[in-house]
Amino acid sequence: MKRFKEILVVAPRDVDMRKPLRAAAQLATTNGARLTIFDSLTPIRLGRRAVLGDFQPEDVEELMRKARIAELEELASEIPHVRTRVEVGVGRGFIEIIQRVQEHGHDLVISPPDQPGGLVGLSRAATTMHLLRKSPVPVWVVRPEVPSSGDVLAAVGPFEEGEPTDLDRKLVQMASSLAVQRRGRFHLVHGWGLEGESLLRHGRIKMPSAEVDQLVREAEHLATSGVDKLLADVGIDRQDVDVHLVKGRPIDVIAKTAEKVDAGVVVLGTLARSGVTGVLMGNTAESTLGTLESSVLAVKPDGFQSPVEPVRSLLAIDATGP
Repeated sequence: MKRFKEILVVAPRDVDMRKPLRAAAQLATTNGARLTIFDSLTPIRLGRRAVLGDFQPEDVEELMRKARIAELEELASEIPHVRTRVEVGVGRGFIEIIQRVQEHGHDLVISPPDQPGGLVGLSRAATTMHLLRKSPVPVWVVRPEVPSSGDVLAAVGPFEEGEPTDLDRKLVQMASSLAVQRRGRFHLVHGWGLEGESLLRHGRIKMPSAEVDQLVREAEHLATSGVDKLLADVGIDRQDVDVHLVKGRPIDVIAKTAEKVDAGVVVLGTLARSGVTGVLMGNTAESTLGTLESSVLAVKPDGFQSPVEPVRSLLAIDATGP
């Protein structure tokens, strides 16, 4: 993934950051990128006239920011051979993160999920889900508590008339290069099916089985040709990828394949192809993120515009130079 030059690492307090930092440092080294280690603090919930000893509420807030910066500097010292800076904002977490991305040109966000370890999926990770829905750049959710292999799985489709999209091509490019970097195997999964097959076979007005079978074969052919065209477009040889072309609902197929191959990272698109830009994820992505146990790299299509406006400046210092 030699496309990332400004990587933002979200570092909440009381979270084991060793695995996310290790992934970020490895990626930064490969790309010659700079890391920004970032956290946001909750604003002081006091009236502006409140006095705490010799301090005003804004003074306490500033002390908290500087104290957190000192803690992030300690984290940065654990990766001394990577260009690193630390920053702290004050406000609502996901908004601060996205504003930082927009204002300073970060091209990747790496973050642990904001939920207790051991839970399947990300449905209880509120800040993480906001980022996955609204971040204008890819978000890599690294699960610190889950042992992971080097293998990477890209989930692609659906294809319209067997034609992959630009987003599908982006997913494959990112996933394949990430697998090389992690010294793992690259897997590609596509769940396919004939829309309405059950009704055609078992509805009150049935089609002859032979004709339904023919429609199923045509659907499978479109799925196969779509995958073949996708790999050809990206320039990946079949021997360099394990293709999982599975009949079934994409939600089920992706989760089961990820578990079967022990994927360390699942790469998927998170915007509905006909959804409301900047607000909604596709139903498949939303449901899949509720079932996966692996880390996730979520990608938006080119031209995606986040609904979050850049408005805030941050307190920042360089930890290891410019």
